Amino acid sequence: MDQAAFELKLRQTLEGKAENVVTQPINQYDQLMQDLLRINSGGAKSAYDLNLKKRYEVLRVGSADRLIRRRKDPNEDEFKFVASLEVFGIVNAAHEAIGHGGGKKSIAEVKRKWSNITQEACYPNISFCEHCHEKKPE
Repeated sequence: MDQAAFELKLRQTLEGKAENVVTQPINQYDQLMQDLLRINSGGAKSAYDLNLKKRYEVLRVGSADRLIRRRKDPNEDEFKFVASLEVFGIVNAAHEAIGHGGGKKSIAEVKRKWSNITQEACYPNISFCEHCHEKKPE
């Protein structure tokens, strides 16, 4: 399945869902990052700030900052990234990493590293995987 078809199918699947959709537009993601960096340097000044600080944190990866879900222990090595628009690539990479092992295994692999990618976002890519359809007996 190509990325454009995946994104169309994902949009159709998520239409009518609550506002806590799988991904935020890049400008919303960037705004969350800026708000968190401001909160980290100057402290929380509102209920919104406290909520953000409770739910997310910024992790420096190389020279880039990435948004992750708040860890219970800041020294903990395990964390989950928050995806912005790269859902197709994430699901595709996880599906290929487990050797095209099926939907449940692919979803488990995605959930291991990413916090806001749902099963509904994974299934369009997995169900239309050409490699999987080629190896299935008819």
